[in-house]
Amino acid sequence: MTLHRQAAGLTVMHAAEVIQPLLILPYAGNVLGPTAFGRYAYILALTQIASVIVDYGFTLTARRAAAPARHDPIVIRSLLAEIVAAKGILCLGVAVVALIAESFSSAIDMPTFICIMLSALGAMLFPSWLFLGLERPWQAAIPVVAARALALVAFVALVHSPSEAGLAAAIQSAIPLACAIISLPYVLAIGMGGFRSLSLRGVIKQLQDGWSGFVSWLAQCIVVILPVPLVQQIGGFAAVGQYTVAERLISAARPIFGILQQTLMPRVAYLASHNPAQGLVLIWNSLWTLIIAVAMSLALYFIGPYVVIFLFGPEYTQAITLVRAMCILPILMDLRICMADLYMFNYGYEKAWTLLAVLSLVGFLFAVYALSYWTDGAMAVAIGSVIGEGIAAVASTVFFLVSVFLRTRAALRTTGAADA
Repeated sequence: MTLHRQAAGLTVMHAAEVIQPLLILPYAGNVLGPTAFGRYAYILALTQIASVIVDYGFTLTARRAAAPARHDPIVIRSLLAEIVAAKGILCLGVAVVALIAESFSSAIDMPTFICIMLSALGAMLFPSWLFLGLERPWQAAIPVVAARALALVAFVALVHSPSEAGLAAAIQSAIPLACAIISLPYVLAIGMGGFRSLSLRGVIKQLQDGWSGFVSWLAQCIVVILPVPLVQQIGGFAAVGQYTVAERLISAARPIFGILQQTLMPRVAYLASHNPAQGLVLIWNSLWTLIIAVAMSLALYFIGPYVVIFLFGPEYTQAITLVRAMCILPILMDLRICMADLYMFNYGYEKAWTLLAVLSLVGFLFAVYALSYWTDGAMAVAIGSVIGEGIAAVASTVFFLVSVFLRTRAALRTTGAADA
């Protein structure tokens, strides 16, 4: 499949992932009110953490493994079985931890536990990583679009008051599970034969191979997900409501760069193994997307405040300052994806890639802790997010430039020695 067709499928998938929450956002903000809306956002943040744990970074590592084996159905079936089994073990672990937390902590009640498990089961069963690794994005896009549409209808039909915040969260949490059910015909077409030869050794190997990817993926996702629980702890559910409105506007940019990553990642992974020089050309060309990133940052700064007032009303004016504080994030996200995810992850620097993600998380947490003494919790988290993403963007860009320079010099020396 050509990159244009892949990009089209991914665009449709990510458009659904952006448009559906954006359509729900003003409705939920007005129907639930700031406090109940904050609880709704808090529950969804916990479900996202559970989903990240079950995904275990397989979104990157398993997709990379599937890309070069796309023409070997036996390997693909075996990989599918091993990843699903590994995710099943992680899902069981999430269930045990959530049950313990539900018994001993007021932060997680039974409705929250149900939402967590809906999300975890969906993460286990929906093999979007496989469809993207095989460069079949439409097989991932169709279930996502259908599930998002069903959830939108259910949300508007069933959620009408602040007391239904838990139901609202459950509807959104069930989307990955609905995707898994809808995608079942595609999975059956690939084949389930790998489960007949499934071995514990193969499952353990997948967990071992995915460890560094998991650490890095977890660190990246925590920087996105953790702010909501942090704001809740510092400022309460009302502050979460303000922060969530701002963060959702910023997050509208994430799927655009997700399309970039998921379109180019399988191709770069393939070229890194078969034609590294051509892969570097593709990475250099991906930097043209910075034009889009700059335009989005400017739009968030100048137009974002009007969007907040128009969609949510004067109750959410605090979100305006948060949007402007985080408006540079699209530029930083674009740089990190091009330099870290495309280059470092695929060109043999996975340990450095993992370390960079961890350092970004540490920088975020340290910044939030320090800033919480000087400003309110929501603003501290907003600035901390920029600092954490900035560490990853700047460090990975420097790493890429130095590494490419050294590769080029080594190639020139080799050529010179051969000519001599």
